[in-house]
Amino acid sequence: MSTAPPVTEPTPVTPPLAASWPPPSIGWLEVALPLWARRWRLLLSGLLGAVLGLGMGLSQVVRFTGEASFVVTPTQRPSQAGMSALSGVPGAVPGSLSPLDLHVAVLKSRRVADRLIERFDLVRGWGVADVSQARALLARRLSFTVARREGIVYVEAEDVHPQRAAALANQAVEELRLILRGFALTEARQRRTFYEAQLARARGALDEAQKRLQASGYDRAALRSEPGAAASAYGRQQAEIAAAEVRLAALRLARADSSPEVERARAEIGAQRAQLARMEVPRDEAPGSFTARLREFRYAESLVESLARQLEAARFDEDAEPLPLQWLDQAQAPRWPSKPRLPNWVVLGFLLGLFLQGAWVLLRHRSKLAQQDPSYRLRLTQVQAALPTRRPGWLARLRARRAAPAGTP
Repeated sequence: MSTAPPVTEPTPVTPPLAASWPPPSIGWLEVALPLWARRWRLLLSGLLGAVLGLGMGLSQVVRFTGEASFVVTPTQRPSQAGMSALSGVPGAVPGSLSPLDLHVAVLKSRRVADRLIERFDLVRGWGVADVSQARALLARRLSFTVARREGIVYVEAEDVHPQRAAALANQAVEELRLILRGFALTEARQRRTFYEAQLARARGALDEAQKRLQASGYDRAALRSEPGAAASAYGRQQAEIAAAEVRLAALRLARADSSPEVERARAEIGAQRAQLARMEVPRDEAPGSFTARLREFRYAESLVESLARQLEAARFDEDAEPLPLQWLDQAQAPRWPSKPRLPNWVVLGFLLGLFLQGAWVLLRHRSKLAQQDPSYRLRLTQVQAALPTRRPGWLARLRARRAAPAGTP
């Protein structure tokens, strides 16, 4: 008797799990592996870009740079000696413009540019149409660098000829010196003329005061032995105030009201008036009194002396012509060009070629990954089906009509 084999229940077959899309990212390897697989292509693209960059650099116009420098030093004129005591007082000058900025502004002025263009004939030398184009080109080729801590200004000029580049930089500093010298001479000449007129008026007033004093029975020799110390001191103080006011008026001819020199002169007048107020004492002010005539004479005499000193200082300023800048280094003709910088062009071309090839490799890799997605292929088919069909051109229609058998519509 045969026994039937035991019936075993079939084990259920588990269907394979569907692969998830998109697959999980593997991090930076997803970018590094495609680039490593095309490493030789990337290197070749970088070298090709470097060669192209070198060619573009060699095609640029060769330029040379001439560099000159000067130091801005503070100067003290003899006419400003009376105001030097107030220069260290805090708050005496509310604000002032930096001399470095002032010198650079003069160098950038149209006056300096026109002189350089005329001197070197840059319109013809640079091959431009007119002076305005030469001025605009000069503004790009002439640059200034300020070292504020050291008080140095660097002037750099670019040109295709090394000798002209150095000459442009040196001549720009010379034009600045000529302009500053002209300003100093004009200011000193104006102050000298003003002080000469004021001194003539003061001497006339001194003669009148001496005549009125002699009419009272005293002559000049008696005045020297007269012990009128208080009257003399008061008169000298009044004369100093008047001289300071004259000096302020002279400064306002060449300076603005907000300039440091005008502010110092005003502060000096205020201090002298305060000192005069402390010296005020009751005195005989009768028109014919000896004290009034004596003080009037002392005032006129002190005013003449003060104006004479100011006139001599103005004459010395006109002859001395002090300038607030000194040469540091004059530009020499450069031996090597400053532009173009070939290493920069080579490195830029290499990096650009490497970047473009790397971007193309990554885009191709992402496109191949996307084509493995079924939903992507289905969607691409739908998009292509929805696109309008392109009608054949007139030449294709003519050929099809000729190829069709006779009688075909």
